[in-house]
Amino acid sequence: MNEKILIIDDEEDILTLLLDIFESEDYQVLTAMDGQEGMDQFHSNHPDLVITDVKMPVKSGLEVLKEIKDSEPDADVIILTGNNDEASAIDFLRNGAYDYLAKPLENIDVLLTAVNRALDKRKLELKNKQLVKKLADMAIRDPLTGLYNYRHMHTCLDEEIVRSKRYRNTFCTLMLDIDHFKAVNDTYGHPFGDHVLKKLSEIAIENVRSADRLYRCGGEEFFIIMPETSSKEAFSVTQRLMEAIRSHRFECDGHQTKITVSMGGSFYSDQSKDKMELIKLADKALYRAKEMGRDRVVLPIDD
Repeated sequence: MNEKILIIDDEEDILTLLLDIFESEDYQVLTAMDGQEGMDQFHSNHPDLVITDVKMPVKSGLEVLKEIKDSEPDADVIILTGNNDEASAIDFLRNGAYDYLAKPLENIDVLLTAVNRALDKRKLELKNKQLVKKLADMAIRDPLTGLYNYRHMHTCLDEEIVRSKRYRNTFCTLMLDIDHFKAVNDTYGHPFGDHVLKKLSEIAIENVRSADRLYRCGGEEFFIIMPETSSKEAFSVTQRLMEAIRSHRFECDGHQTKITVSMGGSFYSDQSKDKMELIKLADKALYRAKEMGRDRVVLPIDD
């Protein structure tokens, strides 16, 4: 199991009893003898479950519960209450406690059942969160390269325009296209073409700046957003990237080849303040790079 349980109780015999029970069930156990010590343990060790008494020195069980729920709403808390504290127990449940158990703890099986249910609930919630996160990530990622997709590119462009307006800076957008990629697929097959796309993505990530963001727009076309970038900086990055791609030998399943790319760029504020116009200008610059013989970058066009 190895889940971590925090027990907060000012009665030493209760602490010793619960410690022995849960350690025998292979749980990790933390203990505290007052509410404040319990909260210190909670913030330091992030237990999977908290079991707390109601009446304690320094900080009461209700205060502990409220503080836990304020900092980590999904954390589960089981309350230990005296037989005459039924009203308090109801108040605990209204404030988010998972369950409550009456003292003295005469039926250990009831306690273990409550603990197991709480921990199973936590496991399921964590699994569901991971699944939701994975699905959300899949919605904005290209499944082949792992780069952000065309849809997310538009979202990020909107955000970058807002940021640039606020701070009055310039950013660069770049369109990148693999030269003669159809010939690569026709000559070596689509699995090799997929290898080229994935490896090129890795090379691009390694050779742009950490703040730059890459996207696969579809096919052999990629897009790069370069925040707070001047023409000189953009040119330097593109030359480094193009040389890294040009010098790499792509090898897979007995096939090998070298490729080149063409790139075209546009700048927010210098050329356009509209997202679609930025994309259109970068695409126009890319087309010009191909007309000029490919294997080159064309930055801002003034028509």
